[in-house]
Amino acid sequence: MGATIFLLGICCNNTANAIEFGQIKYNNNNEIIDYSKINKNEKQQLADNYLTKALTTKDLNEIKTYLKKAAAEYFIMTKLEPENIYPVIQLARIYDYLGENSYSKAYFFRALKINKNDAATNYYFGEFYYTREDYKRALFFYQRAFKNGQSENYAVLIKMAIMYEKLGDLLRANQYYKKAFLANPNNEFLPEKIRELENIKYIDSGYYTRSVKY
Repeated sequence: MGATIFLLGICCNNTANAIEFGQIKYNNNNEIIDYSKINKNEKQQLADNYLTKALTTKDLNEIKTYLKKAAAEYFIMTKLEPENIYPVIQLARIYDYLGENSYSKAYFFRALKINKNDAATNYYFGEFYYTREDYKRALFFYQRAFKNGQSENYAVLIKMAIMYEKLGDLLRANQYYKKAFLANPNNEFLPEKIRELENIKYIDSGYYTRSVKY
C-alpha cells in the first residue's frame, strides 16, 4: 500500500465551488510554474498536513479551507509525477468530502486507470458509494480491496459485514463480522452483533429465496 493510510474521515456537506482548486498555472510574478524545481517530499508533507487538519478539526469553515489547500498541493503533485497514484487518491477523497461528486469520481477512475487493483483506491471508492447508500457498488469496491491485500484490515472487514447485512445476506454478514472481530478483538459491539445474527433464521430473511447479483 506504500504511503497510503486508511483513514476513516468525515464527510463535509458544504459544497465547494465547481472548480478544481489545484488548477495553478502561474506564480505570484505571473510566471508559469516550473514544476521541476518543486520538492516533491515537502509538497506531500504539506498536503498531508492540510488534510490531517481538515479531518481533525470540528469547525466546518476550517475543514473546507484545509481541504482546498490540501487539494491545491496534491494537484501540484500530480503534475510532478502523473503516474503517482497517491495524490490522485487523496484528491478523490477530498472532493468526496466536499460533496463534489463528479470531480471525486473522475479522480477515482483516474487512480483505477493507474492501478485498478490498488487497495486504497478501491477502499475509498467503496466509502464514496457507502456514504451515498449505493451499497452494491460499495461492496464491489470493498471486495476488491479485500482481495488485494486487505483481507485482515478491520476497516474493510467491518464495512463488508455492514454491506452484506444491508443487502440482506445475513450469513455472509455474520462471517465478516466474525473476521472483523478477529482483527479487532477489543471491539465490544461485535460479539453482541454476532450473537444477534446467529439467533436469526437466515432462511426467513427473504434473501435466500431470491437471486441477488452484486
